[in-house]
Amino acid sequence: MTGITVFAADPLIVAHRMGAGERDENVLASLEECCSKGIKAFETDIHITKDDQIIATHDGSLMRRCGVEGVVEDMTLEEIKKVRTKDGNPLPTLKELLTFLKDKDILMQLEIKSPPTLGRLKKLVEVMVKELKEADFIGDDLLVISFCPDALRLTREAEGSIKTGLLCGGSDEKNIQTAKDNGCSWISAELLTTTRAFADKAHKEGFKLALWTIRADRDFILAKDLEADAIVTDYPEKYSKR
Repeated sequence: MTGITVFAADPLIVAHRMGAGERDENVLASLEECCSKGIKAFETDIHITKDDQIIATHDGSLMRRCGVEGVVEDMTLEEIKKVRTKDGNPLPTLKELLTFLKDKDILMQLEIKSPPTLGRLKKLVEVMVKELKEADFIGDDLLVISFCPDALRLTREAEGSIKTGLLCGGSDEKNIQTAKDNGCSWISAELLTTTRAFADKAHKEGFKLALWTIRADRDFILAKDLEADAIVTDYPEKYSKR
């Protein structure tokens, strides 16, 4: 993998949930379309199923996306594969995403959604790292992110070469120390709570800074003004042209 060089003056545009404002969120068809439009980075969320498979979806519940009762952690892969989103798309596995991404120069921000117990979190990280290694997708094209410091710590313990980023609000500078304590190279902060002091200190401490979730022109301008290294947006096609 060649990796992607990011400059603060020219922030990387990241398709949040594969561009949720422009297409069906977190499905393979949307990732394929993003790539066809020249989008070079995307973010997606992962949960672990009852039978230890990794599914890309933001919500643990299937109700909002698919209109059916069910929680990913309580279902098998076979059960989930029978479900479709309201737009008619299946929920992809991490393996399916990695198969599509093979030999493509696309950066993936992989957000770990914490299971209800530490034991299940450990299993999620174990399976995730195994699949990433099998697909040879550990390098500059991968960033594992989470609000949960344990998820980041476990990821780094399982494979020290994986780059990680702490998801957080940007109003509390203690988050910078938390990112440092857990071996992160990125901080991914909520734009609307990110102060100039926080952004400046994060950069001074050597972190790359991603800001989310950009949905309006004024937010895009603010993120650039704060010298974001990456702008995470529901409208990647729109803002990649700015």
